[in-house]
Amino acid sequence: MDLDYQEIGRNIRRFRQAKGLKQKELAELIQVSDQHVSHIENAHTQVSLPTLVAIANALQTDCNTLLGATLTEARQSILHQQLLELTADMDTKKLDLTVQFCSMLSAFDLER
Repeated sequence: MDLDYQEIGRNIRRFRQAKGLKQKELAELIQVSDQHVSHIENAHTQVSLPTLVAIANALQTDCNTLLGATLTEARQSILHQQLLELTADMDTKKLDLTVQFCSMLSAFDLER
């Protein structure tokens, strides 16, 4: 899975600013230099998993939220690939039913 470190950095900056924290204050909370926080936010360095977890905890959020659309897009890509694999050997009748089911499902509001 390829991560979009620019988006991750923007998300970290947005959450940090929403908490009213300066880079130096976040750095102190997670025990790294303020330069390191700056490099993460500006995607000059890739954030490590332990640092991402520490940042998420300090900002009172979770890693998935900081990963944002990066994780969502990767998951969607995996699901598309699984769907292709599952339908690869289907006959026309099964494919037609699958398309009908997908059409009905796409019209259904899952957010309610």
